[in-house]
Amino acid sequence: MAAGKKHTGASAPTHYECSLYGLVAKAHEPQLRTRLEALCGDTKAAHHELHHEISCVPCVETPPGPQRKEDHMLRLRIELDPKDPTNMDKATNTICFLGHPEPRSDRGASVRPTTYAQVFSGNAPQFLSLLGYKFNSEFVRKGYWFMYRGIYKIIVSQVYKLREQGNIQTVQPVDAEGNWVMHVVADAMSQEQVPRTMSNW
Repeated sequence: MAAGKKHTGASAPTHYECSLYGLVAKAHEPQLRTRLEALCGDTKAAHHELHHEISCVPCVETPPGPQRKEDHMLRLRIELDPKDPTNMDKATNTICFLGHPEPRSDRGASVRPTTYAQVFSGNAPQFLSLLGYKFNSEFVRKGYWFMYRGIYKIIVSQVYKLREQGNIQTVQPVDAEGNWVMHVVADAMSQEQVPRTMSNW
């Protein structure tokens, strides 16, 4: 049995994720990285990351209708050591719930509720199975990130698909041209903090 992080109160706290995405051409990535180093620190400011993300859906789905919205997708985010990616003893497992983005058009970025629960021990995929979830899809994201002003996390990465389910050694690029994805994300602790978080976008 997996052991997750305990929260006080009736449920895990819900945060609000403010985010922007952009596509960066392969030829422009070195220039982007140089600018981020100047903006956020120096060459040592970059943090390398390697994530294996698995999406899971309920084994038994409710039929189409008013209750359909109760079927939530969960994601298992496995943070691997870029220098030792096959060593699962160094991996960090987190179960993620990402809500629907707000429909408001006056936001400067996408805003959606999020809940994260870290799994500290045990078999995380088996834990999701016991919760009534099954495998849906997966991908691997590899790249680096910077922190800006201690609030905004700027992630620059490439996305890979797996030729063999669950085997990260069989990855191949989703984009054959080698383009990069830039993701800027900030966390607001409550709905009231969203305008303040987004004021400097």
